[in-house]
Amino acid sequence: MQETTANRERVDVLIAGGSIAGVAAAAALAQLGLRVLIVEPSPDQGRRLAGELVHPPGIDGLRELGLLAEHDGLGQKVQGFAVFSQGGEAGPQPMVLPYGEVDGKRPVGLAIEHTTLKERLLERVKTFNAVDVWQGARVTAMNSVEGGSYVATVDTGSAESELRVHARLILGADGPMSQMRKMIGIQYETQRYSGMMGTEVSDAHLPYHGYGNIFLNQVGVSYAYAIGGGRVRVMFEILKGADQKGSIAAHLAAFPDEFRREVQEAMMASKPLAAANYCIIPETTVKGNVALIGDARGCCHPLTASGITAAVKDAFVLRDALRKHNLDVTAALREYAQVCDQLQLTRRTLAEELREAFLAETPQAKLLKQCIFSYWKTSPQGRAESMNLLSTLNSSIIALAVQYAMVALQAFRLLPQWIKSNALMDWVRGVIGLLFKSLSFQYVAITQRVK
Repeated sequence: MQETTANRERVDVLIAGGSIAGVAAAAALAQLGLRVLIVEPSPDQGRRLAGELVHPPGIDGLRELGLLAEHDGLGQKVQGFAVFSQGGEAGPQPMVLPYGEVDGKRPVGLAIEHTTLKERLLERVKTFNAVDVWQGARVTAMNSVEGGSYVATVDTGSAESELRVHARLILGADGPMSQMRKMIGIQYETQRYSGMMGTEVSDAHLPYHGYGNIFLNQVGVSYAYAIGGGRVRVMFEILKGADQKGSIAAHLAAFPDEFRREVQEAMMASKPLAAANYCIIPETTVKGNVALIGDARGCCHPLTASGITAAVKDAFVLRDALRKHNLDVTAALREYAQVCDQLQLTRRTLAEELREAFLAETPQAKLLKQCIFSYWKTSPQGRAESMNLLSTLNSSIIALAVQYAMVALQAFRLLPQWIKSNALMDWVRGVIGLLFKSLSFQYVAITQRVK
């Protein structure tokens, strides 16, 4: 396309995708006096599952950005997690992990239907003077120009058809399967963990009200949490290669009778929602004047439910980097990449370790699972530190390494049980594995500190 004044647009920041990450970034960068343009295709949302739980730091961030208010009345308050373990590690009652247990503040998060939250935030950001939103438009090409920067070609969906958009900074906020990432040639690793099947029921028989209910099972993890309006979202993980019907039956067997019957009726009455769980690790977060944000920058297993909160945190990291470097995009993106890569490493590692502990059947994984529950049972401080990591309030890989070591020490408290079960050699193998993993965590922590 030959560029003319008529088909050219200039802005400070172009954001591809009106996702929660994109809207948060727009609100954050507007605070710097930058003119921001969001290009949002607004496709049919369809019947899919996506992030719906926002941890307290994410709620605080959205409120600070002016995107969410106390009186909005969206979703359902969440006080933490209630973890049900098939192996009995949690005892007859779930292990309850509240937010902020030690300091007594007991902050709350929110569980909000994903489409409702996205639409509400997008409508709110449209009222910002420095932000424009083109709905029904999409970035169709990225053209490299002198100096290694990029200019975007945008299909406006209107009579003008295509425009060249020149921006000092371009953000890819278009989700885990980011087209922006592909258009500028950022390579990435991808691993499909599992699938998710879900439905919606009333909250009348939710096992543990006020909390996100997590059920641990050898066939995967299942979740149940209220999303407001008397409704509960229920989701089942279906592992790769597993029989779908058999997996769902195994998940349902862990539910209390009345709740199980209600979920079964709902799944028979309508087609379940479906989604896939991926781990995506791009080779870089930035390229030229383009930065990835939110799930486009990387995603992991949803066990920690931290996707939305991490995306909001990305927006603040980017804003603060630009402010620190006086809007020097190159310097700011260099710092943004370094900080966010460290944050993502902690988030991804935590999810991977928890998933292995809860699902794997090796001596190391079984021992780690028992150690985690023992740590939570005996240490209020341990529960609080775990929730700080889960909620991204603390995103330090060093803190994660310390907590892993504290958990591993519980193995010696559990030794009598393993001896009684004639499993001493399995305990020894498990301890060796935990010690090796703990040392690897310490190495990563030291490496990150040196950087």
